[in-house]
Amino acid sequence: MQALSLIDDLVAVPQREKGGSIALERLDYQASWAVSLVLMLHEKSDDYAVAFEFHDDIVVLNGSSQPTKARFYQVKTRDSGHWTVTRLTQRYKRRGGSDRVPSIVAKMYDNRIKFGSAAEVLGFVTNQPCEFIERSKCPCTFDEGDSVKTDALSKAIASEVPTFAASDINLFEYHLSDLPLSRPGTMLRGLILQFLECELGIPDCPSSAFVVVVLEHARERSKHMGSVTNFQDLMRAKALTRAQVQEMLDETKRRHQSRPKWSAVSSDLTGISPVQKRDIGRAWAAYEVDKLSRASLAFERFCTKLRDLVNSIDDNDQTLAEIVRSNLDRVRALAQQFGTSQDDAYLSAAFLYEFSS
Repeated sequence: MQALSLIDDLVAVPQREKGGSIALERLDYQASWAVSLVLMLHEKSDDYAVAFEFHDDIVVLNGSSQPTKARFYQVKTRDSGHWTVTRLTQRYKRRGGSDRVPSIVAKMYDNRIKFGSAAEVLGFVTNQPCEFIERSKCPCTFDEGDSVKTDALSKAIASEVPTFAASDINLFEYHLSDLPLSRPGTMLRGLILQFLECELGIPDCPSSAFVVVVLEHARERSKHMGSVTNFQDLMRAKALTRAQVQEMLDETKRRHQSRPKWSAVSSDLTGISPVQKRDIGRAWAAYEVDKLSRASLAFERFCTKLRDLVNSIDDNDQTLAEIVRSNLDRVRALAQQFGTSQDDAYLSAAFLYEFSS
């Protein structure tokens, strides 16, 4: 395969299926694992692009402009039990028909058929172990498992796919994920905190916005892509690139460096009682903690809309306290819109925090 043909083939070759794009429960695990993969890739110096629900659950390209290699990952979760040769090669009858659907490994190998040598890895990602591969070896190729079982797997694939060569078994990689099936984002958040501290050197940076934005990117790119006619369209619609992740990191650092101080704001907050100022000061601390650690799309959207609101304000020679009072109803409406149920002290503090940023 010529070096640039992968770019054309990714757009031109029809996708095998799109059903997985609407399985939201599976998508959350899938997106979480994909984000953990993005973090690992970003720690290296090489360019990359990670595409979601495109030809496979996850596709990693070795560049965002002129990729020549692709790694395809199929994500499968189970509540319990080991993966076996039988399960990996099993073929079920199509509903209402006599023919059978391709097995898991045959679907994976289909990317090798479509993209030739450009498909350098066919990865199988799961939360459960494999009967013929030791946990300590993962991630590893299938041929590093028990030789008898591996031979049986190769023969089963060859019987289903005539073009399969015995040596192609080393294309298959087994990835045993540590992410829990229930609430995978909880562990992912810990990985992101470590990543941010390593990349930015900031132990208490505002991580919640980064968590929400990167997961939202993953979810958006997992949807059906609509009309894609060239590689640039593909990158915009389906992929998360090194440059985009770096932009998120830069914005996270900027937010940390521009964090306002209550001591500076409180001195300008005249015309309110000492008790009100005390309560708003306590709420300020609570809001800042929420911004650092509350990884919620609804809360992040509330913060974004609140920033839009404060940036549109014309003070009309009002004092700071008067500006807060005259806009509190609008802040309260935003809080109700995004499910942020808080008292007036918290909403006032949130307004002041964004107004002073």
